[in-house]
Formats: sequence, C-alpha cells, structure tokens
Amino acid sequence: MKSWLKATVFSVMIAGLGACQVQAQAAPQAEAAPQANLPDLPIPEDAPDADAISLIPGAEDKEIWEHFLNQLTVRNVTSPQIYPIYPSAENNNGKAVIVVPGGGYMFASIENEGFPIAERLAEEGYTAFVLKYRTVPTSAAPDAFVQEMMQVFSGLGSRELDAYQPAVDDSRLAMEYVSAHCPELGCEPGSVGLIGFSAGAMSVMEVLRAPPEDVEVDSAALIYPPMTQAVDGEITPPLYLAIASDDPLFQQGRFTLPKAWVEANGAMELHLYSDGGHGFGTLRKGTSASNWLEQYVNWLTLGAGSGK
Repeated sequence: MKSWLKATVFSVMIAGLGACQVQAQAAPQAEAAPQANLPDLPIPEDAPDADAISLIPGAEDKEIWEHFLNQLTVRNVTSPQIYPIYPSAENNNGKAVIVVPGGGYMFASIENEGFPIAERLAEEGYTAFVLKYRTVPTSAAPDAFVQEMMQVFSGLGSRELDAYQPAVDDSRLAMEYVSAHCPELGCEPGSVGLIGFSAGAMSVMEVLRAPPEDVEVDSAALIYPPMTQAVDGEITPPLYLAIASDDPLFQQGRFTLPKAWVEANGAMELHLYSDGGHGFGTLRKGTSASNWLEQYVNWLTLGAGSGK
C-alpha cells in the first residue's frame, strides 16, 4: 500500500475513531510476543523531555514514539507515566488536572490531545499532568500496525468495544498518585480534575463509575466520548462535555450520556459543534470546534466550581 494511500485510510479511520475501546479478542496483536522482544526505535527529537513520574516503578518499556498523521504519538507503552507541567509560582491556583489522550487504546495521541492542553492549563495556573498509559501491544513495523488499526476500527461508530483495562487502571493510578502527593506537586488535596479524549474519555468515565478509594474528583471533561453510555457511578463532579455533530459517535443518535448525567443531578456544560469530526483536539483548525480549549478553560475557571 502506497504511503499516501495509507495516510488517507488512516485519516478516515481516525475521523471515525471512537472513544471506543479495544477488546483483546478483536486485536490479535494483543497476544503478540512480549514487549521486551520489540526493537528499540529512535525517539523523535520533539518527544517530551520533561521529568516523567512512573506509576509502576521498574516496569520495562519498549515504547515506540513516532510521527503519525503529522503528529507525535506513542504506542506499545508498558510503563505508565505522568508528565507534569507546572504553572509559574505566582500564578499557581492550587488545582490540578490530569490529561488523558485518546488513540483507541492502540496509541496515545500525545501531541494532539496531550501536551498543548497541559501547557494551556499551566498558563491558567493549573498544575497539569499528561498521562502516558499502557496501550494494546501492536507490531513494531508501520505497515503491520496500519493493518492492525484497520482491523480494529473497521465499522467504528456502529459498534462499541470494551475498555482496555490496563489503560483504565493507569487513569486510576494517576488520580491516586497526584491526589496523594498534592502538597509536593503544588496542588491542594481534593482539587484534582480529569479531562479525557475519545478512548481517554472512556477511561475517565470508568474512573467516575468506580473512583479510587478516598480520592475526590474535582471536575471532569469528556471530549468526543461515546454518547450512548451512561456514567452510573456514585459521584457526579462538574462535567464538561464537547462533541461535533459530524462525529460518528454523535451520529449514533442518542444522548444517553448527558441525559443520564442531568437526571442524576450532575452539573454539566454541553458543547455541540456543527463541525469538527472526531479527534479534533488541538491540531485541527478551521472548524466551529477549534475554540473548544478556551471554552473549556473558561468553564474550568468560572463554571466548574460553581456547579458543585
């Protein structure tokens, strides 16, 4: 398959990516050889060099950083980490947000849905953490990876898959770690929020359904999540929800998620954009969804606290 054709196919797949989760049985590559047998590949120069905090100390990692559809991504992650982005001392507002990128659990969209969000939050005074969670094992060879992606994401929007449990566990580990170390990280206990994109939004939904013991979720944001699933947990922190009307996950035609949230007396701000597709993140410009990040920051600063 020629490179330009693969890129086109991938663009279509990413546009249809859902916050759907990858079942091991739907992805035979999940049973592949151990990560230790994967080759070491060069890490791009623009990969983050911030001091990462390991959530499972000592775990071996053979992760692959690569440029994929003109953005930096990482896959084959076996050692989950959080990358802290700190505000200036004079601007620190004492709150924290954990950013959970999407990627269908096959990779982490670390650039489109990770560091730009954290950097913008830090500008506003938040201590932000980008979560690099464990992903479904995939082939190291790019061509084989393309085929695996096509297999997993074919028919997306018309079906839903189960969550990848290690990635969900890593979101909980991140909440536990940041909450337990707030004083040394520059935030106040009970002031940690979450924002997740696509598959990352699914992980956040799982955390809301079953949060870590003695951990308070200060706020939650779900960016293009599956709209057909209710979050039926015991906690309802202030919720920010954003999706485009031309997203396949919205075109399923149901509002189960926001409807159930409101019925559970949860405070919510809902943004439905006329265009933007799926996975608009921070890199897709020229759509009505392009300004979502500023709207989220405005809500987080002015609206989330008043919704409690």
